[in-house]
Amino acid sequence: MYRDVGVVGSGPAGLAAAWALAEAGVRVTLYDRRSDPGGLLRTVELEGARADVGVQLLGGYYAETIALARSVGAGALLVRAPGRDALWRGGRAHTLTYGSVASMATSSALPTGLKLRLAARYIPFLQRHAALLDANAPAAAAEMDGESIAAWGRRELGDDFIELLVYPQLAAYYATTPENTSAPFYHALARVGLDVSLYAVRGGMAALAWAVLSALQPREATFVGGVEVRAVRPGPSGVEVLWDGGGAMHEAVVVAVPARSVVTIVPLDGPTRAWFEGIRPLPAAAVALVVDGQISADYFGLSVPRVETPGKALAALCIQGRKAAGLDGEGKCVIVAYPSPSIMPKIFEAAPEVVLDEVLPSVEAVLPEIGGRIARARVYRFPDAGVEFYPGYLRHLAAFDAGWLPSRLALAGDYLVAPTVEGAVRSGLVAARRLLGR
Repeated sequence: MYRDVGVVGSGPAGLAAAWALAEAGVRVTLYDRRSDPGGLLRTVELEGARADVGVQLLGGYYAETIALARSVGAGALLVRAPGRDALWRGGRAHTLTYGSVASMATSSALPTGLKLRLAARYIPFLQRHAALLDANAPAAAAEMDGESIAAWGRRELGDDFIELLVYPQLAAYYATTPENTSAPFYHALARVGLDVSLYAVRGGMAALAWAVLSALQPREATFVGGVEVRAVRPGPSGVEVLWDGGGAMHEAVVVAVPARSVVTIVPLDGPTRAWFEGIRPLPAAAVALVVDGQISADYFGLSVPRVETPGKALAALCIQGRKAAGLDGEGKCVIVAYPSPSIMPKIFEAAPEVVLDEVLPSVEAVLPEIGGRIARARVYRFPDAGVEFYPGYLRHLAAFDAGWLPSRLALAGDYLVAPTVEGAVRSGLVAARRLLGR
């Protein structure tokens, strides 16, 4: 077992790896280009109110994430979210509770014909294949991975299934579309979604990241923020970590940065480099709107299908005060809007005013009461918000072999498990076990 390990990246994967190593008595140094930890567990403060602009909620099935929170003494930060959401259809918001079959059956969000097909065909399909459909280990369904959920769904259940159920979930949570998503990966999400609880983090998602970091520091762990690692060089007696104007040597290193960054800082060759060429990074953006006063809408998240006019630019919006996390400021609330995947290539590198011009009309179309009440707007961009679990990616994922890597090096990231916080945490634990086992 190595006694001195560097961890590059302090998102959920890096934090989980660092905690597992520190608990085993390893001296850990955690590096991050930002001055604060968390990655997509990012909370910002605007006009006295706070907002999560990356990850919004944690699933109740995130077993390792919840265990990590409890083990660092932050279990009380997890608060059950009401789960009340809405779907925009036919010019209005239809409320429903995701994760509740009863709510889906009674809500006007979905047409009657689709609800009947879901009950008669889709739920039995998910139950028949339950042994392979694990949202926390989707590679288990690699043998089923032959087409997109768009192709499967249109053939088996019709267009309404794709446009009113599949697209809103994928666009809102994963910044992608049914055409670019593996069918069994979506099935795994749908299976767990039949009965799922959701959790917010009191004070915002960043509070959980800081809680992990605070618990690490008494355990011979050091956080080095504001350092962008440029190279990780494994050698026979250690691994060198280099950044502009400095560097350090560790016995071993966990690289817990997005896949695109791994390729630039780690010398990969042979099958490892070829495997990384099969990864497609997904960019995402968020628009935070500070609104004077409160919003009358009683739901947290509103999903907007692309077949509806506002859906051309808007995938979803999240009213931060509706998730029971104590984020609203005095006399202010924040709405976080997520642009649709279709306009992402146009707006991702555009000036903020261009992004706002594209997105704001759609936000005001679905929430007309905010007209004239927006006190501030800010755009946040995430070049590597996730990776696309495209048709065939589960088979690609199952082909990865950690044995390709030098013995002193481990990789961690959601691209190795599932594109969720839980996937990232699990990958970090696997990386720590790899180094602890040597």
